[in-house]
Amino acid sequence: MVTITGPTEARPVDGKTIDFVVVPDRAQLTEIAERVREGKVRANIGDVATLDDAVTIFNKTDRAKGKTIIRVRT
Repeated sequence: MVTITGPTEARPVDGKTIDFVVVPDRAQLTEIAERVREGKVRANIGDVATLDDAVTIFNKTDRAKGKTIIRVRT
């Protein structure tokens, strides 16, 4: 379930914001965890970077394939 709470106080100059709250659903989260354990769900991982390199990796101009992972610990 997602609840739309309305516009935020901080507004970008050329954009629109909407604040929302996601309410976790135990049954859905259990189903997702089970699918991960069974190998039915996999992450599409693209770049992996350290926290120090996060700004650089997100400022790249080419489109990344997969999700970008920022490693905060070694």
